[in-house]
Amino acid sequence: MTGEAGPQSTPDRGPAGMRSVERALQVLSTLSERPSGFSLVDLARVTGIPMTTLHRLLGVLRSASLVAETATGLHTVGVGSVVLARAFLDGVDLRDIAKPEMAAVVEATGETCHLGVLASVHVVYLEKIDSPHPVRMHSTVGGTNPAVSTAIGRAILAHSSQAVLREVLEGSERLFGMPFDEQDIDAVLDDVRSSGYSTDLQDNELGICCVGAPVFDHTGRVIAGLSLSTPSSRFDSSRLDQVGALVAAAGERVSRALGWSGTQAEVG
Repeated sequence: MTGEAGPQSTPDRGPAGMRSVERALQVLSTLSERPSGFSLVDLARVTGIPMTTLHRLLGVLRSASLVAETATGLHTVGVGSVVLARAFLDGVDLRDIAKPEMAAVVEATGETCHLGVLASVHVVYLEKIDSPHPVRMHSTVGGTNPAVSTAIGRAILAHSSQAVLREVLEGSERLFGMPFDEQDIDAVLDDVRSSGYSTDLQDNELGICCVGAPVFDHTGRVIAGLSLSTPSSRFDSSRLDQVGALVAAAGERVSRALGWSGTQAEVG
């Protein structure tokens, strides 16, 4: 009986082909964790892929410039990955990525959600989804508020460099005529870093309470913040940690969608 070859006998189809793809992705993921590169032996040990299979996979990946081999015989991520990364980044729209997560925050809490970025001493609102309640925070896309006194601003500043923080504080003092105690600000930002979320409990606007969280890009750099805003009459301080965790989780999901690996870039 002659029969026809089954799907598993063809290396680029069916379960066998899928296994090869999974292993190739595993190799790329492992190499990305050590930019200096792996020897063939170390790469086989870390991935658990048999040496002969690994050697064949590396050959295919090298031909696509996704893997490179150094003069000392180490295997590294290749220049072809830059092309893929650039294509991803060119297609990224922060607002489009953030809006589903913002909508989820509004659905879960019934309160307004903002997306904002730091611009000099201000936070500029890029996007908002309003609360369904008739009484809510009045704000507009394109509007601004002082970064130092807002939840979004504090979430961003907590993960910014000392140079950026100093520039914002000095500029805020000149523009708003309000001196800021650096020790007080440092204590506020330390709390943001330890808790994972920021607060503005009527610090910026009487009658409005906000809870914010940072958004990071693929390099680990903070680029934006999300915040939930509610009239103080509806704000329940006993649920602050719960709401903070919800907003922080939304910020993390946006960050992950932007390519963030979970590690913050080193800031000075």
